[in-house]
Amino acid sequence: MSSVLLLAGGLLALIVLTLVWLEPAEALRPSLRSQVAAGLVGGVVSALLLVTLRYSALHLGVVVHPTATAFLGLYFGPVAGLISAGVALAAQAWIPDAPWASVASVLAGAWLLGLAARWHAAQGQGTARLWASMLAVAVLLPVVTYACLVLSGGAPAPASMGEALALMPWHHGAGVVLLGTGRQLLASRAQATQALAQREEQLSLALDSLNGGRWEWDVRTQQYRCEGHFYAAFGIEDTQAPDVWQRWYTRRHPADTERMAEYLTRSRGGLEESYEAEFRVQDTAGRWRWIMSRGTVAERDAQGRPVRLAGMDVDITAHHEVQDALRASEAKSSTIYLTLPDPAGIASMNDGRLLEANPALCTLLGLPREQVLGRTSQALNLWASPHEHTRLLHAVLRNGQAHQLPMRAQRHDGSTVSGLTSARPVHINGQEGFVFVFHDMTEAERTSEELKTRNGLLQQAGRLARLGAWEHDLAKGLLYWSDMCFEIHGLPPGSPLPDNYIDQYVAPEYQAELRQKFRDCIDHRQEWSMDLEILRADGRRLWIRARCEAVLEHGRVARLRGVTQDIDEARRARLRLSQSEERFSRIFQLMPFPMGLSRCSDGQYVEINPAWEEMIGIPRSEALGRNSIEMGIFDPTDRANLIRAAEPTGQLNSYEVTIQPRNGPPRTVLQSMRMTDFDGEPCWMFSVQDITDRKRSEEKVREREELLSLTISAASLGLWDWDLQAGTVTGDSRWRALRSAPGQEASTEPTDWTHLVAPDDVERIAAEISRHATHHATPFDATWRLHGTGSDKPRWVRNLGKIVSFDARGTPQRMLGVAIDVTPQREQEVLLQKLAHFDALTGLPNRVLLARKLQDAMASARAQGSLLGVAYLDLDGFKPVNDRFGHGAGDRLLVAVAGRLTRALRPEDCVARLGGDEFVILLPHLASGCDCEARLTRVMDSVAAPYPLDAERVVVTASIGYTLFPSDDADADTLLRHADQAMYAAKQAGRNRFHLFDAAQDRAVQLLREQAKHLRNALQDAQFTLYLQPKVDMRSGTVVGAEALVRWLHPERGVLTPGEFLPMIEGTELDIVFGQWVVETALLQLEWLQAHGMPMPLSINVSAQHLQQDGFAQWLEQCLARHPTVPGHLVEIEITESAALYDLQSVTQTLQSLRALGVSISLDDFGTGYSSLTYLRRLPMDTLKIDQSFVHGMMSDPGDLAIVQGVIGLARSFGYRVIAEGVESVEQGQMLLQLGCPQAQGYCIARPMPQDAFAQWMDTWQAPTQWTRLRPL
Repeated sequence: MSSVLLLAGGLLALIVLTLVWLEPAEALRPSLRSQVAAGLVGGVVSALLLVTLRYSALHLGVVVHPTATAFLGLYFGPVAGLISAGVALAAQAWIPDAPWASVASVLAGAWLLGLAARWHAAQGQGTARLWASMLAVAVLLPVVTYACLVLSGGAPAPASMGEALALMPWHHGAGVVLLGTGRQLLASRAQATQALAQREEQLSLALDSLNGGRWEWDVRTQQYRCEGHFYAAFGIEDTQAPDVWQRWYTRRHPADTERMAEYLTRSRGGLEESYEAEFRVQDTAGRWRWIMSRGTVAERDAQGRPVRLAGMDVDITAHHEVQDALRASEAKSSTIYLTLPDPAGIASMNDGRLLEANPALCTLLGLPREQVLGRTSQALNLWASPHEHTRLLHAVLRNGQAHQLPMRAQRHDGSTVSGLTSARPVHINGQEGFVFVFHDMTEAERTSEELKTRNGLLQQAGRLARLGAWEHDLAKGLLYWSDMCFEIHGLPPGSPLPDNYIDQYVAPEYQAELRQKFRDCIDHRQEWSMDLEILRADGRRLWIRARCEAVLEHGRVARLRGVTQDIDEARRARLRLSQSEERFSRIFQLMPFPMGLSRCSDGQYVEINPAWEEMIGIPRSEALGRNSIEMGIFDPTDRANLIRAAEPTGQLNSYEVTIQPRNGPPRTVLQSMRMTDFDGEPCWMFSVQDITDRKRSEEKVREREELLSLTISAASLGLWDWDLQAGTVTGDSRWRALRSAPGQEASTEPTDWTHLVAPDDVERIAAEISRHATHHATPFDATWRLHGTGSDKPRWVRNLGKIVSFDARGTPQRMLGVAIDVTPQREQEVLLQKLAHFDALTGLPNRVLLARKLQDAMASARAQGSLLGVAYLDLDGFKPVNDRFGHGAGDRLLVAVAGRLTRALRPEDCVARLGGDEFVILLPHLASGCDCEARLTRVMDSVAAPYPLDAERVVVTASIGYTLFPSDDADADTLLRHADQAMYAAKQAGRNRFHLFDAAQDRAVQLLREQAKHLRNALQDAQFTLYLQPKVDMRSGTVVGAEALVRWLHPERGVLTPGEFLPMIEGTELDIVFGQWVVETALLQLEWLQAHGMPMPLSINVSAQHLQQDGFAQWLEQCLARHPTVPGHLVEIEITESAALYDLQSVTQTLQSLRALGVSISLDDFGTGYSSLTYLRRLPMDTLKIDQSFVHGMMSDPGDLAIVQGVIGLARSFGYRVIAEGVESVEQGQMLLQLGCPQAQGYCIARPMPQDAFAQWMDTWQAPTQWTRLRPL
């Protein structure tokens, strides 16, 4: 039994060992990690105890051991207790028929008991409460355990309390006592360790804060040791070095060394019980520092003799400096005290006797210093009343001081003086007293009253003038605003002064100028004045005038002061007046009517406008100051009548009078006048309207009416009057003659307006009437045919008219007009129309009529959704016929062809002759392209039939090109051009056929041309640049080169990659130009790389067309010559398989020439084309590049992996370098290294970048460690 208990105690000791393992701080306040560790150890111990006791002490009936759970809950918290309980509960899995309910209830009770005890311990301080909590757990744990077992059925209920006490598992309480005692002992040790560490740390901090260090002296070995940061200032970094004492001693001041030599020797020999000295030591900066060194005996031998001294060194330089400063300050204070102009003294706090008095106080009292000292202020009658002294003493006692206390002193002559007294307690010669200073305020009060009076006047003046004052300190900002400043800015007086006045209150348009004026005032001490607008607090804009001047202190600008005046109302009034005057002057000067001002008193002109000068011909400078009579403008009688007519009412309107310009005939004018005031004088403002031309026009109208009547008669114009409501027309004799046969008299009665009018023209005439009724400005103009006038041909009559009246609803009622016979002109127009629109030889529509018909047909096709065929026909073999039979025969052949074409087409089709043997056919309303081809086949068959010509039969055929609208959605001219292009394609295909224009192909060609134009412009505008993508050795982690890759810096689409624009360049005339730019730019980049300390090979891609250009190698040699700093071995040309295979022999010669220049050759995208060992052997190359498609696929596709292995093997066999492109992952790089390909480029390493970014990347890039660790297989 005892052995079992010993084993159980040993297992519980494991928990104590866990506490020993913890750091002291963790043992006292365990972290979560320590709680988890303790919980796991406690759980394991509980499980081991369960197994041990269950199989070695069956009579105890142990189902679970809760001791560790309760202990950990008390000392480590709920987490540790819960983990311990969980592990103990899990251990039940190895116990057959484990009583789970009893185990769980016991563990839960132990856990809750530990937490309750922990809570109780936390309610107070000290270890006694924790001991009490532990003992409570030790007593209660057996009770709780037994109760849980009984309640859960794990143990029988006791018959009596004695039986219960006997059956309770008291060994659990003993375990708690064992563990708690061990923990408390360890906690005490941890607290002691922490306290010792804290004391050592505090001592070190105290020495550091005192700027000192510790030392020890071993008397027997004569060894000196020191520690602390203090000694580093004196060049002693290693305080444990054997020569520390020598280095420390040699830095002492020679005078101090000599002074202390004997005392130091006795102390070092252990002959002194203590050591204390002050001396100077030189620091590393060469300054002498005062050091106080104190020490005492720290250890003695068996005979009581000192064997070790310990002490400290402290820097007391500051103390010495303070003492020196104190002595200097005392001397200074004494001087100030004696020379102070204000009476001052020192009085005892106890009895009020004066302990000290300065000369000014003695002068005030009229007594020598000896008679003043030792007497009270009451005895000396210093104050006007005893109450004054009491107030001063109470202020000092109550507040610790008196500051500018108003008091009245008394002179020796009995007069009183107003002043301010300041006092402060002092301790002098062992007595409590106070020092006081009395400042005479008599002159200051008088000055203050004067200033208040003047300030009141100034404030009143400022309010009247809306003028405010301000002051600004350059260091502190705004110091002062007068009340008017606040009012001007819309702020209540006393508001906080603005921190940033200009930004807060000055209108934005004046801020820069105002800042400049402040800078000029500060820098150049210039006074300034400025009118500006401010933004008040209420948001309203206000005009102010600001003035500023600099205030100097010690020759420098310290402050700015100035005034601000509200000029808003005056400014706006002047602005309104100025604007009004400006508007009047502008209107006056720009009026098209002559205007002016003349004085009422003498008629002299005071102002005239340019229109008056232009009409009268007299310049303004000459007219002003003279009257119209002097200058001969008015007849005196006319002028007098004019004034007489205007004087009664002070105004006159449109008075007709004649005036005489200087250099012209008399003019008839209408003059208007109005009396006004100008510059304080009554004046006439007048305007003149020249009606001379109107008078003449009226005369001319009368003359023209007579002339018009004669003209109508001579031109055979008939006048008519059309009643639009009744629909009848009447006219004069000439109009009636137009409507009747020669020799017949027409009726004068109104006739229906449609009488004799051709039916086809009636609708058109009605439409013209409606148009004219809507647009009155343009006259009625219609030409129609009259039948039944006695002629076999219709008579054409043109009618011009104008509606002259409307009814109340706005409906036209009456129209007047003229009619003229235009039959000859009409017949001539018809002839000209035919000649203008039809071919003179064939009678077919010509080019002009074709254009109109084509536009109509296109509009119809769009509206109906049908197809329109446009065919261009050219005769095959017409020229030999024309040459053989002559032009006459050729013309007859063309007429015959035109006839056949007309008969072969539908009525709605159109055929036109453009010239020579070229015809155009329009085929509207087609359902499909097949429909068009069927009709063109019929046309070709008709044309190909033999023609009889001069007793011979000739045969011609037709080549036709056609296009379909709107499938070919182009304009009319483009449709004809497309058909013409298709016709030439038909001729090239063998003639006697038709060919359809390919719109998509044409658009693609046009698009390529436009794109080529954009690319050419981009190249000229320097929108292209070269990015650099590094090539690296993955194993060594070094950069071995770079590849130049072009980018388009598109102004709208941003940075474009080659795939978006190179296909538009390849194979075009721009290919070589672009390639030359790439090479030149790459050579410039090589120069840049060398200049920045990064010489490396640069790969340049060359297209097939550029490489195969004659003289490519010589051109590249010239480029290298233009860049002499670029060696040839740094240039690497990259070509593709297609470029190499185009002309293998020629390419081989070019590449050999390049290698002779030192240029390297790289075969790009190897394996994607027609890879062949034959050309691989024949081509002079240096490097093979594995295409990125194989690099991407080798990780998952065995075929791609085999290709990569094969390419690497071929490169080794031929002695070529090999590099893989498109490496985008670390794993791909690892695979390539294992396959024997150490060099690579791709996004895993770096994306292409500008050269500046490339330089930054070079400084920071490091290869992945997975690469640098690998070795090839």
